[in-house]
Amino acid sequence: MKRVLALVLALVFVLGLATVSFAEEKVQLTALFIAHPLTKSVDEMQWLKEIADDAGVEIAWEQIYTDWNQLKTTRFASGDIPDILINATGDSDYTTYAGLFAELTDLVDQYAPNVKAMFEEEPDTLSLAKNLDGNIYALPKFQGKWPDCNGVLFINQTWLDALGLEKPTTLSELKDVLIAFRDNDCNGNGDPSDEVPMDFNGWFGSAYSINNLIGSWGIQLVNWAYDGYFAEDGVVKNYAVDERYKAMMQYFADLYAEGLINENAITNDYSMFQSLSRGDADGNALVGVVFGWEETDKFGPTLYSQYVPVGPFADDIDDLATSEPRWTYDFSGLNMGANRICMSAACAADETKVAAAMKFIDEFYRPDVSVQVLFGGITDGCVSVVGEDHYKVEDPLDPNTDSGTWKWTSTFADNGPMYIRRATQIDMAQDMTYALNEREQYKEAIARLNFDTEYYPQMFMRYTEDDQNTLAVTQAAITSVTDSYWGLWLTGEADIEDTWEDYVAEVEAAGLADNLAIRQAAFDAYLGK
Repeated sequence: MKRVLALVLALVFVLGLATVSFAEEKVQLTALFIAHPLTKSVDEMQWLKEIADDAGVEIAWEQIYTDWNQLKTTRFASGDIPDILINATGDSDYTTYAGLFAELTDLVDQYAPNVKAMFEEEPDTLSLAKNLDGNIYALPKFQGKWPDCNGVLFINQTWLDALGLEKPTTLSELKDVLIAFRDNDCNGNGDPSDEVPMDFNGWFGSAYSINNLIGSWGIQLVNWAYDGYFAEDGVVKNYAVDERYKAMMQYFADLYAEGLINENAITNDYSMFQSLSRGDADGNALVGVVFGWEETDKFGPTLYSQYVPVGPFADDIDDLATSEPRWTYDFSGLNMGANRICMSAACAADETKVAAAMKFIDEFYRPDVSVQVLFGGITDGCVSVVGEDHYKVEDPLDPNTDSGTWKWTSTFADNGPMYIRRATQIDMAQDMTYALNEREQYKEAIARLNFDTEYYPQMFMRYTEDDQNTLAVTQAAITSVTDSYWGLWLTGEADIEDTWEDYVAEVEAAGLADNLAIRQAAFDAYLGK
C-alpha cells in the first residue's frame, strides 16, 4: 500500500508539473500600436496584460507616437510587419500592399464571437469593415455612447436674463438677440464694446462652422457633411450650389455687416477660438453665441454655468421658410471608426499563432474590455464595476487633469478597437454627462431625419482607385471655388445676388457633376448593402 501510495503521489506531482508547464506556455506575438501623444506606455496598462493572459498570448509591443504616415511606407514596402497592428492602416494600404494583410472574414466566423456579434447587431460596422470587393482586412470600432451630434450652439443665458430676453427660436429672433448683445454692456464690466455677439471657427465645411446652421433651411447634414454633400429623396446633392445655401449666406452676410459676427473668426485658429470663449483676464464672458463640443471644455470651469444650448432656428426670413429645421446627425462619425485592428497575412498563415491572435483581437470587443479600451482599466482605477454590464467612469487620479485628457492619457481611448453595446450602462464622467444632456436640445430636430432617403454617411462609401483619384482632383478644384466665394460673400467683398450664377457655373465647371455621379453610385451600393 505504501508503494502504491508513493506511485500515486509521484504521478500527481508529475502531472501537476506538466499542467503548470502547459499553463505557462503562451503564444508569442508581436504588435504595433499608433498612439495619441498623451497616451502612456502600453506596458503600464494592466487591462491589456489581463486580456493577453486570457487569450494565452504574450505580446512584444511597439508603440509609435509621431510620423507614422511617413514611416509606414517603408515598413509596409519591406513586408516586415508585426502580427497585429492597431490604429496603423488605412483603406488604401490593403490594395497598395496586396497580400501583406490577412483577410479576416472566415477568421471572424471561426474565432471571434464578439466581433461577429458587433457585425450582426450593428450592420453599419460590417459595411465599414468591408472594402469594395467585400473583403475584410481590418476591424472597426463601435463606441455607442457618444451623442447624436458633434456640435452644440451655446448662448449666454446670463446675458439674456440681464436684458430680459428669451432664447431665440427663429432666425429673425436670433438677429434681434445678437443686436441686443452688441448694443449693451452684457458682461457688466463697464465696456459696452467688448462683447462679441456671435463667433465660430473654420470655413466652408468644418465642425464648428456657421454652415452647420444650414439645417434652418431644411437641409439635413450627416457627419459634418464634408465638402457640402448631403442626400435628399435618395439623391446625392451638394448644398454649395443650392438656393438654400445662397439664402443662408445672405443671412450671415447681413449679420456680419451689422457687426454681429466676430470679424476675426475667419482668421482665428482653434486655440484663439477657444480662448475667446473663456473670457477676459478678469473672468468676464465675452461671447454671446458660439459653437462648441461641451460647456466646460468650451468656456472653462468659471464661465460654463452662464451658457445653455440653443437652436435650431426656424426660417422666418425668406421664401424658403421652414418651420421644421434640421440639426446635423453625427452619430456614426462619433461612434464608429474604420481600421482599428488588423493582422498580418504571415500571422494568419502560421497555425501556431492564428487562433491565439484572433482570440486576442476578439478580447478587445468583449463588453467589459471595450469599456476599458475607451476609458481606462478597472484594476488601473479608471473604471469601476457597478453591476452586471454597468460601469462607472471614475474621476481622474490626477486632480489637475480633466476627464477627457485623462482618458487619452490612461488608455487607447478613441484609437482602440472596441464594441461598446448600446445596452451597456455607463455612468459617465462630468464632461460626457454634460455633453449628453446638452444635446437633448436637438432631439426633436434630429428625429426628422429620414434614414431611408437622407442618411448619407460618407464614411461608408466605397470607391474604385480610379474613382478615388477623380474625386480627389475634382474636389480640390471645387473647394478652391467654394472657399473663395464663402469668404468674399461673408465679409461683403462680393455681392451674393450679383455673383451667384457665375459662382455656380464655376463650381460645375470644376467637375461637380462627375463627383455627384460617382458618389450617387456608391450611395446606391451602400443602400443595397
